[in-house]
Amino acid sequence: MPGRSADRSMSGLLAGLRFSGLTWCYADFSGAAGMAVAPAQSVFVHAVIHGTARLACAGGARMDLPAGHAVALLSGEAHALRTTPGALATPHEFLRAGTASDVPPSFAFGDGTRVGTRVLSGRLSAEWPAGVSRSRLPPALPLVRSGQEAPLPGDVLARAGLGAGAAALLTRVAETLVVAALRTAPECRGLFAPEAADPVGEALRLIAAAPAQPWTVVSLARSVGMGRSNFAALFTRTLGKAPMEVVAAHRMDHAAVLLRQGRLKLAEIAELAGYGSEAAFSRRFTRHFGQTPSQHREAARQEREQGRGPVGVRPLLGRVPDGTLAAPFRPLTVPAPGGAPLGPDSVHPGRAGGLLRAPRA
Repeated sequence: MPGRSADRSMSGLLAGLRFSGLTWCYADFSGAAGMAVAPAQSVFVHAVIHGTARLACAGGARMDLPAGHAVALLSGEAHALRTTPGALATPHEFLRAGTASDVPPSFAFGDGTRVGTRVLSGRLSAEWPAGVSRSRLPPALPLVRSGQEAPLPGDVLARAGLGAGAAALLTRVAETLVVAALRTAPECRGLFAPEAADPVGEALRLIAAAPAQPWTVVSLARSVGMGRSNFAALFTRTLGKAPMEVVAAHRMDHAAVLLRQGRLKLAEIAELAGYGSEAAFSRRFTRHFGQTPSQHREAARQEREQGRGPVGVRPLLGRVPDGTLAAPFRPLTVPAPGGAPLGPDSVHPGRAGGLLRAPRA
């Protein structure tokens, strides 16, 4: 929802940032373990209380988080936290459901032996200030780093997570930390420009950054500060395609990259492409590319064996009147430049039957 403040100063803009929600919990990792978090129209916050964790986002961002570090995922994209590369990432159902709590509960991940890493995690709803382009938000925004000067003590999240009323306090603390990070981070200075004059381009950047996000015409319109009807009409007039057609095309190109990498099961790729049904994903992929997902994977395997190297995936969105590509994403190759190669430390969950839940377009 757009912020209410018309003040164009830094303080006026930041005052429009509001977090809400009471979904907070602890994750206790023992041995080689991990958790997978499904995409959502939310902000996720993770703070490492002790031990170390490695963050891997579907959009390609990677970050090592030692004790005392905290990060906010402003895009709400799918991601995973692991103690070691290659560890199985079990879906985190509490965060997926967005369950409210007073005192954060604890959930165990791993083999049940000695807990080596504890992470405090939250899922929050966000109201962004008018004038902040969410398409330019950094996917993983560091909030607290050990040894770094900050407006709040480094252990503020750990302390706020104790006792009755902890969830409400944590949400306020997280909001303050995000405001502080946006205020000081050099890469965030460009976020506080006047409102975007190109809502279609901004929507395309949002889709390309998180194709598996459960996008709707309404959520895209709100993200660029427009009403549903006006946005849909402008989008279709500009590109010659409806918003959800473009979302589906991005999902198919993302799925094609994952298939050509050959590391994931078809059901996992379907989930990471935003489809809750493998059958629905297969039908859509076949209509889109003229071959089944299995045929696409097999063709890539044969190309690798023959030493022909990666073959690009054709972009399907055509061109806009000025001759540029209608979508800001590149023709996808393996590996995708700037993309999210999913290897042993990827976002996909590692337990049979435990897949990220995301609605299909």
